[in-house]
Amino acid sequence: MSKCQPENVLKAYVTGQAKLGYAVFDPGPDASDIILAAFPKSGSTWTSYLMQQIRSGGDDSFGDIKDEVIDITPGHWDPAVNPFRMEQRRLPRTFKTHGSYRHCPKGARYIYVARDPKDSFWSLYHFVHDLFALEERMPIEEFFTSYYVERFGTKHDIGNVWDHFIGWFPHRDDANVLWLHYEDMVEDRTACIKKMASFMGVELSGDVLKVVVDHSEINHMRAIASRINPSPENRVGRVVQGFGPELRGYARQMKFGKMRKGIVGDGRSGLPENLRAALDDEWTKRITPVLGYKSYDEMRAARAVSGLRPPAGQPLRRPGTGSEREL
Repeated sequence: MSKCQPENVLKAYVTGQAKLGYAVFDPGPDASDIILAAFPKSGSTWTSYLMQQIRSGGDDSFGDIKDEVIDITPGHWDPAVNPFRMEQRRLPRTFKTHGSYRHCPKGARYIYVARDPKDSFWSLYHFVHDLFALEERMPIEEFFTSYYVERFGTKHDIGNVWDHFIGWFPHRDDANVLWLHYEDMVEDRTACIKKMASFMGVELSGDVLKVVVDHSEINHMRAIASRINPSPENRVGRVVQGFGPELRGYARQMKFGKMRKGIVGDGRSGLPENLRAALDDEWTKRITPVLGYKSYDEMRAARAVSGLRPPAGQPLRRPGTGSEREL
């Protein structure tokens, strides 16, 4: 377990991320690239795995999920290697980012996943301490201000969750955007998998759909956690450890990994009352004047999902390798 002060570790992490922007977007040959966008701890790992399962027909033989859904989050890619030029063995090409809309590469298709900020905050608090094996925890009130809201004063491309919503929500009805809510995915993952497959241009047969649904259950994912959780040896791990000596413990002794609980309402029940109130106040101050919604629940109720079919002229694909992609 790391004996570094948590503030020093987390500040080194955020500062290192802030130094790396996005790679130059190199679109695929048929303009079908999918970029998954979500604020941290909003279901992006689960959704990445679903994307991999959909386009592979439920194939679990991959080595590392980050080799299947390439991470282009600022601070998660090697500047010497353009992630958009990395080979992907299946189509459509898939990428993942935690970046805000303003900084996200344009010209692709996007799956956006939103989650209740109370739950994402609570999950993030547990996750980053686990990620760096910190013996001592940053006081949660300090974590809220320094890490979650202010990002240690850095010009960080991820921004905060409210900026995320403000940037992405106006595009929820764009033909190249599929807007999902984490809570809907938990309540009816079969329906959401069907929406994702249709949006990705992949036709899932009944048998393959059942496999993908079965594989998307959290206990199945925990059974293959070594291929889904962060690793100091993978591409992202090597980049992060290069940010400074404070980060040498990255992902080496994780207890929970990416899949701690995965339930809805964990933050509402687990957070101290003062922080629940602080999150509500931030919503009222930042979101309500811009988007008009008084709460996350109200925004979720007003969601609109469109773009569920491939663009005109783009063929549906069978899940599998690129050579099998066209029906």
